[in-house]
Amino acid sequence: MHRCLVLLFCLAVAAPAQALRCGTNVVSEGDSTFKLLKTCGEPTLRETTERKIPYQIYDRVQGRTITAYDSVPVEIWTYNFGPRRFIQRITIEDGRIKRIESGGYGY
Repeated sequence: MHRCLVLLFCLAVAAPAQALRCGTNVVSEGDSTFKLLKTCGEPTLRETTERKIPYQIYDRVQGRTITAYDSVPVEIWTYNFGPRRFIQRITIEDGRIKRIESGGYGY
């Protein structure tokens, strides 16, 4: 009995990774875009954007440290499975699923 309570507590505290079910298969955060396409097919919409990553460099002309930025390409794939399921927005960085978010019901 005590072990069951400890197990239930650990499961409640652990932050589960988001997952997306397509048919009988599931994709999760960290999976590749190849697996996502194979499992769920082409998305309804693909958006491309970028994320800025700051880093510090020394500028000899100004004689001080300045902040520069690298751009990381980000894709957002939207899946619309119809009016009985939620729209899913998948954020992809470096060929991997970074985040899975649910929206409202599809159409």
